[in-house]
Amino acid sequence: MLQRIQTVYMFLGFLAGFFLGISAYTDLFPSFENEIYNMLVIAFSMLILINIFLYKNRKTQILLNRIAVFGFLIMLGLLIYQLGLSSGEMNFSKKDVGLILPVVSIVFLLIANKYIKRDEALVKSVDRIR
Repeated sequence: MLQRIQTVYMFLGFLAGFFLGISAYTDLFPSFENEIYNMLVIAFSMLILINIFLYKNRKTQILLNRIAVFGFLIMLGLLIYQLGLSSGEMNFSKKDVGLILPVVSIVFLLIANKYIKRDEALVKSVDRIR
């Protein structure tokens, strides 16, 4: 069902990924022109959005959330690598926003996985009673 708490957490993770994609295209990272990174951000954000509507298959939701977490970890590593290569001309506050958003998305997806597992355990316990 869409009105569960894990849906809220997945949507917040999507929003963090979406804003990361927007920040990559704006002047927040003027030297960051890696189109592969931008496409990965959009792809994993869309994966989260699609995953919200797969509420009937909880195991698939858990798997897709893990894939999205892994993808955001890769993107975080790429972002740290890219910012390490860039010169120190940017203010730290401009770098900070781009580093926080993948972490926020990862945290929200991990919390959503926790609640999805809790629902799965509840359904299994009810099936045992029958």
